[in-house]
Amino acid sequence: MADRGRAEFEELGGLHGRQKARHAVRALRLAVMLEQALEVGGGFQQPLNDMLWLRDWAAESGNEIVVYSPYPKTLEILKEFGVTARLLKFGALDHAYLFLKYCGPFDLVQIALELKSAFERTLIRDGIDVVHFTSTSKRHLLLNQLPFIITIFDGCHRDAPEFPEVRSFGEFERREILFGLASTKAAVVIVNAASLIDDLSRRYAMERDRAVCIPFSPSTYVTRSSPDAAADAAVLAKYRLEPGYLFYPAQFWPHKNHMTLLAALARLRERGVSERLVLCGSDRGGRDKIDAAIRTYGLSDQISIVGFVESAELGALYRGASALVMPSYFGPTNLPPMEAWAVGTPVIYPEAFKAQAGDAAIPFDYDDPHSLADAIVSLRTEGTRERLAAAGQRRLAQFSEETKAGHREFARHLERLKHRLALTPR
Repeated sequence: MADRGRAEFEELGGLHGRQKARHAVRALRLAVMLEQALEVGGGFQQPLNDMLWLRDWAAESGNEIVVYSPYPKTLEILKEFGVTARLLKFGALDHAYLFLKYCGPFDLVQIALELKSAFERTLIRDGIDVVHFTSTSKRHLLLNQLPFIITIFDGCHRDAPEFPEVRSFGEFERREILFGLASTKAAVVIVNAASLIDDLSRRYAMERDRAVCIPFSPSTYVTRSSPDAAADAAVLAKYRLEPGYLFYPAQFWPHKNHMTLLAALARLRERGVSERLVLCGSDRGGRDKIDAAIRTYGLSDQISIVGFVESAELGALYRGASALVMPSYFGPTNLPPMEAWAVGTPVIYPEAFKAQAGDAAIPFDYDDPHSLADAIVSLRTEGTRERLAAAGQRRLAQFSEETKAGHREFARHLERLKHRLALTPR
């Protein structure tokens, strides 16, 4: 009996010792890099969501985050969310370092001399333990000492290499270097779809157990905007819009496939159906061709191009639309369908991305204007809007649960990193 009591006491003492040891590990100091400009759209909104979750995680777990961005405007935006961030631009020396990194032999010099970039030296001076890139940043190549976490949204340069924005002037080769090193060297790889884990493992031999799937979430600006008839009407009046238009928020890249949408509208008009279309987004070199096509098809009186819009206005623009129409070639997931679902707006979406949409969108072939025209017409079928709205809410609920599971897994990875880094000099 005495022996059992002694054993229980020793076991209890061991438990307390382990708890003390855990508490003795100092807080993890995580750099969160917001490198996408606001004008990028979804490429900015999703990292913002990630950062807000990390802020809450740090507060609950007793760790720290330090947010950096090269854009003063981003710092101002973050103040709206109670986040103080640091401006960290990238100078000529960092760009020279990156150039040399792309030239393989420089690695030998770097290793021999233990060189650190100005970017990494700044982070080390700030006491950073791990760097979290919320996008597929080339700046992970600037890190020699600090471990990092990388976010990879897609592998579209492999999926559709025919588009110039992922192929021309060395862009494909640059992405191969970035994706290959990032997916194999990162301590954790964050992706938004399970199929992307399969692609990265197959293409670059990424270790699957380092990948964490966290699905996209609707923009915070959209989810926190509540329906207000007067406020929504004011936004639409600003852009001289009437409710009931088709809506496509996308930058003007060739892969966004505006041309198929314009061709579909022209075919509908031949059938006696006139649909209005609202386009918003920044020009990435494709606007001139789109303007020319609008004139060729004679669609000028049906199309409004409102340029880049403020994030706070997106909710009203989605609510004013009869449907989101998104013919983009790039996936496997995109943010606009989730934002449309969040406000109850129907979605017309490529059948190639059915894994994201499920039954919550009208599918079409993104290479076929006739298919898209038929999808737009089917939107008017009685009961379709209500069915899609309900399906969209179910889809959002499913993704919400998957996101929570992804966050729990990510938190476990961060605790693992914290423990392992405690074993090494810092």
